[in-house]
Amino acid sequence: MIRYKSATAHSVLAFVLSSLLFSVNVHANEPIAPTGNKVNFSITETQKVANDSIFMTFNRVAEAATPQAVANEINQQMQAAINALKSYPEIITQTSQYNIYPVYKKQLISHWRGQQSLVLTLENKPGLVKVLTKIQPYLAYQSMQFGVSEQLKNQVLAQLTDKAIHRFRNQANRIAQGFQAPSYKILETHINTNNGYMPQPMYARSEMVMASSDMAAPTVKAGESKINVTISGTILLPH
Repeated sequence: MIRYKSATAHSVLAFVLSSLLFSVNVHANEPIAPTGNKVNFSITETQKVANDSIFMTFNRVAEAATPQAVANEINQQMQAAINALKSYPEIITQTSQYNIYPVYKKQLISHWRGQQSLVLTLENKPGLVKVLTKIQPYLAYQSMQFGVSEQLKNQVLAQLTDKAIHRFRNQANRIAQGFQAPSYKILETHINTNNGYMPQPMYARSEMVMASSDMAAPTVKAGESKINVTISGTILLPH
C-alpha cells in the first residue's frame, strides 16, 4: 500500500516537472516584441490623365394602356438600337434602370408608363456624330460623361505605385536620419488605389446633340482626371 502511494507521488511530480518544462519551451519560442519608436506617415503620388473614354446615356420612355404594351414597345426599340450598333463592335453597351409603373388619375390607374436606359462606352475619338445618328430613331439622348478607361488607369496606377514605394522608402530613410536612428524597420504598409473619382459630366439638350449625318460633330472637351496612389505605413526606429 505504501509502495502504491510512493509511485503515485512520483508520477504526479514527473507530470508537474514536464508541464513546467513545456511552458518554458513555449515561452522561449514566442517572438520578442520589437522595441523602439514607432512612426506613422503616408505619401501620395498623383498624375493627371487625359480622359480617353466617353460614357453616353440614352433612354426610351413608353406609355400604354397595359404594362405588357409598355414593355413590348421598350423592348422593341431597345433591341433595334442595339442592333444598329452592331457595326461598331468596339462600343460597349449596357442596359439599366428598367421600370414600369402605373399612372394614377383620381386614385384610379389611368395608364402605364415605363422606361429603360442604355449606356454606351466608347473611345474618345472623331466620328462621334455617327454613333448619335444610329441611336436617334429609337432612343432619346440623356447625357454624356468623360473618364479614363480601365486599361489606361491600370497602366498609370502601376507606374504611380512604383514611384510611391520609392518615395516611401526614401521618406523612411529621411525620418531615421532625422531621429539619429541607426536603421529602421517597416512594420506595416497600406497601399490605397481607390481613387473614387466620377466621370466628368457634359450635359446638353438632346436637340443640340442629336445632329443629322451631314452636320458637323458637336465640339466637346474631354478634360482630365486625377489618379492617386497613397501608401501609408508604420516604421520602427530601434533604440
